[in-house]
Amino acid sequence: MASASKLKKPLLSVSIITYNEERIIEKTLNAIHNWVDQIVVVDSNSTDGTLNILEMFNVMIYREKWRGYSAQKNLAISKCTGNWILSLDADEIVAKELKDEILQIIKNPNIYNGFKIKRKFYIGNRWIKYGGYYPDYQLRLFKNNINAHFADRAVHESITMDGPVAYLNHPLEHYAYSNIKEYKKSLKKYAELASKEISDKVFYIPFLRAAWAFIFRYIFRLGFLEGNIGFELTKAYAKYVFDKYEIRKRG
Repeated sequence: MASASKLKKPLLSVSIITYNEERIIEKTLNAIHNWVDQIVVVDSNSTDGTLNILEMFNVMIYREKWRGYSAQKNLAISKCTGNWILSLDADEIVAKELKDEILQIIKNPNIYNGFKIKRKFYIGNRWIKYGGYYPDYQLRLFKNNINAHFADRAVHESITMDGPVAYLNHPLEHYAYSNIKEYKKSLKKYAELASKEISDKVFYIPFLRAAWAFIFRYIFRLGFLEGNIGFELTKAYAKYVFDKYEIRKRG
């Protein structure tokens, strides 16, 4: 009877994409490897120690040249065989409270096909709560075979799926960047990608859009409560907004 019960237990797969993630991937895997049923990683030919770290864990590794965020993540999802899939970024860590909530959700039948999870955004070890960085809900936990996939976008990709969606109570811990310098470097890359998604019919006016982005995040989203780091992050985000519209304007 015990073995039959085990066979009926819903299986949970985790999908992750990687490229040069040696800074954080071991912590990410340590948080999940002993309670999920399958970990699928699609690696875009990392040149640092990422693959060595992956091989320390019971992980299914697929090597695939970079085809874009959505395509890489969809490939990872397609390799998952569990009843449920948890899609993680390589720098996201599942704390115990979220782990317990996920396991409770998947073992109890419910009407929901997917669940959105809020994220705590970190610069180094500093949680940035204000300025538009929290709760940042993302659809990450969903049943398999319900047409769940990442929509084809150049950046800021998100999952679309069939059926009703609910919200979990506990957050993912998103250790995105070691410092603000890394954050600014990423925003520069994202501005190039995001500029391709701006409609030809919009008014560009990069300076005004950047000014409003700064005011909105720093004042209305309370970024000033984060002190100096809040100011620097808001300024960096405003520059990202300026850059993506300026690039589109030129193009």
